[in-house]
Amino acid sequence: MEDPFLIRDEQLVPSTTTWHRGQLTVELKKVCRLAAPMATVTSAQYLLPVISVMVAGHNGELQLSGVALATSFTNVSGFSIMYGLAGALETLCGQAYGAKQYEKLGTYAYSAIASNIPICFLISTLWIFIDKLLISLGQDPDISRVAGSYAFRLIPALFGQAIVIPLTRFLLTQGLVLPLLCCAVTTLLFHISVCWILVFKFGLGSNGAALSISVSFWFYALILACYVRFSTSCERTLTQSEITKTRSFVSDDFVSSVKQFFHYGVPSAAMLCLEWWLFELLVLASGLLPNPKLETSVLSICLTTETLHYVISNGVAAAVSTRVANNLGAGSPQVARVSIFAGLCLWLIESVFFSTLLFACRNIFGYAFSNSKEVVDYVTDLSPLLCLSFILDGFTAVLNGVARGSGWQHIGAWNNVVSYYLVGAPVGLYLAFSHGFNGKGLWCGVVVGSAVQATILAIVTTSVDWEKQAEKARKRIISRENGLA
Repeated sequence: MEDPFLIRDEQLVPSTTTWHRGQLTVELKKVCRLAAPMATVTSAQYLLPVISVMVAGHNGELQLSGVALATSFTNVSGFSIMYGLAGALETLCGQAYGAKQYEKLGTYAYSAIASNIPICFLISTLWIFIDKLLISLGQDPDISRVAGSYAFRLIPALFGQAIVIPLTRFLLTQGLVLPLLCCAVTTLLFHISVCWILVFKFGLGSNGAALSISVSFWFYALILACYVRFSTSCERTLTQSEITKTRSFVSDDFVSSVKQFFHYGVPSAAMLCLEWWLFELLVLASGLLPNPKLETSVLSICLTTETLHYVISNGVAAAVSTRVANNLGAGSPQVARVSIFAGLCLWLIESVFFSTLLFACRNIFGYAFSNSKEVVDYVTDLSPLLCLSFILDGFTAVLNGVARGSGWQHIGAWNNVVSYYLVGAPVGLYLAFSHGFNGKGLWCGVVVGSAVQATILAIVTTSVDWEKQAEKARKRIISRENGLA
């Protein structure tokens, strides 16, 4: 059965040099058809570890503290890297699909998986000794031992993710979002059942919560792999007598594909990780403030809320990245520009909606996380800044998607260094510790960093010569020798 969410090949054709409101409306519909399912997919992926933390938390404060510490450490040192590296496939697979170089999609995806596996072994070595590392950093020994045991049982999940994320990008760049949606929701439901059974029926506690994530990621990998292997959606008609499979593997292109993967994957990982790590450092810095228990609790609530919003924005960004990459590969730079405008329209709608909703509920929002009036009042005080973060981060998410789809991830990486580490972090620390703004000062630094990031990305995006980007895309995909253009 044909996937109703699939964007057909014949839609990826060169357009005229001008565009009008009708084109924007058509493109907006196409981006929505990708963005809505992808927002659900990214939310389901995000909820897998969150559910395990929630379940493990019912086993006592020690278990919750250890699991929270392990989750933070494994996100920073492992899962964020896997997610970041996969951004290379948004460039390579997306542009190859637009250029109708279908056989290269499978080669790129398999090259990514093969490249991820050795990295997982290196990361796993670190995770084995997490408890000793945390103790040496001054963490509580009991909490560190729980965190070490939890992280050790997450190692299989890391390898499962090394397969899941490339396959997700492989299907997304072809517009195959319905199977992604079904697989993600099925895995989430499977995970809830497995987590409950391992934790409560088998009495494995936090270790069971970690094992459930590993089991669920491998279940996720299996059903995605089965779809890729057997679905006719991974076949494309070149001529009336010739059909090619996007899941094909071209061994002659393997080495060059690995080189291209790292060429775009490393800066893509830097884009994601530098931003992710800053928020983790933000929570750590809050522990050095007066009344650290209050400051850490409130900033953790803000960070959780911001992350929940960001996974929705990331769905829009994934859709924009796909459309931009497809159209650049197809030699349609004008349509790629329209895709950006369509993505920004969606950003404006969703950011205004969620920021307005949060602001309207600012006086009661904190009760979702705590019954302490002090915490709730502090969250209320920070809500306007959090609303501003919703708007800025949604905007930068879309433009980062444009960067991944176009192949200029290195600009996004350097932008994050400047925005967050040279501007945002110093401003936040200065306001928090020198002017006594405490947690509000730290979050002000985040807002300032996001504003700088958004400004630079907007300048770069508006100054790009999209005709040249389309030429580079065709050269990158069709010419192996010039693959790193």
